[in-house]
Amino acid sequence: MEIHVASTSSRTAECDPIVLRETERVRLVFLPELVKNEANPQACVRGTFVYQRKNANAEWVKSTEYSLSSLKSGEGYQLELRSSELFHLGQSVRSLYELFGQRGIPRGKSVFVKIEAGLARLFKLEQSELREFFEEHSGDATTILSRLLGWLAESPEALARFSELSPSELPSVSALLGLSSLKSALQYWSDNETNDDEEFWQKAFAERAYILSQAFAYPVIVVKDKAYVGGKQFDYRHGKIADFLMAAESTNAALLVELKTPKTPILGPKYRDGVYPFSYELTSAIAQVLNYQRNLSLYFHSLTADTEKRLTIGQTRCLVVAGNSSELSAPGMKESFELQRDRLQGVTVVTYDELFLKLKRFVEIVEPSGKTEL
Repeated sequence: MEIHVASTSSRTAECDPIVLRETERVRLVFLPELVKNEANPQACVRGTFVYQRKNANAEWVKSTEYSLSSLKSGEGYQLELRSSELFHLGQSVRSLYELFGQRGIPRGKSVFVKIEAGLARLFKLEQSELREFFEEHSGDATTILSRLLGWLAESPEALARFSELSPSELPSVSALLGLSSLKSALQYWSDNETNDDEEFWQKAFAERAYILSQAFAYPVIVVKDKAYVGGKQFDYRHGKIADFLMAAESTNAALLVELKTPKTPILGPKYRDGVYPFSYELTSAIAQVLNYQRNLSLYFHSLTADTEKRLTIGQTRCLVVAGNSSELSAPGMKESFELQRDRLQGVTVVTYDELFLKLKRFVEIVEPSGKTEL
């Protein structure tokens, strides 16, 4: 509810009409006025009931005024208010009394917004009391924050005021939300590290592309998930679809990502004492992404001719995400895995737990006191 007030002197101020009854052409209003009453400070509202009509310009104007002093003997005037009209009048006038009690006679023209009593009490809480309240009502707090951020995004003036707050007055919301996202990703990994569904992880990384970027030494962005990289024959079959087409943010160099699952074996059966070759599944994934790399090179210009993102291509880097290093428990397994992936040309092999461990270490640097479990 908004209350518009315009001061007419240091002791009086006019307020918006309180509309009690209205038709298309006629309405009954109460015209309230705030007054500074020295004799009785609590009696701070006076007003007049007025019937108004619309003129030719669709403006409300007073009807003909009659003074009660003009009444003749035996005459009278009756103004009946319906119960709903009287209730509305009482509520509106009570708001004016409250406004005067808080602000007195405002100077100039002002607009005041009436808020619910519960919300008003909430605004008066100390920081410790507010924290306790939100901890007890975490669901409501999240909803309020979401709506507040939506309002800030749509209100440039409010956002400008918000940005003027110093770090001592308000911690960085972006930093807090970013840290929360990283912690959420770590919890997501903890809850799903045994999931063996490739589509599940395709969707998970599409929604959290920043996790994949941990595997590269430079900032990268996702250009397209499930990206077509050429290879269709005359019958439009056998097209190559990479799990992710990414790009280096600084140079736009193309990068290809092939996903398996955390349960994908990364080493096969023991060949000799302490010697384990890559598993069939991992070798196949490496062969697959190299095939994508070759097709992207062959069809690069036709694939990127009409795209908004102008990619560059050289020796396209490839990434395979598969398995979990915790499975490398037998003697010689870790050495075998490192020897083989270190000798790969143009293909980086990273396990799921390594990606999330790097994320965990970053969180620990940003928030040293936090305990982040994997």
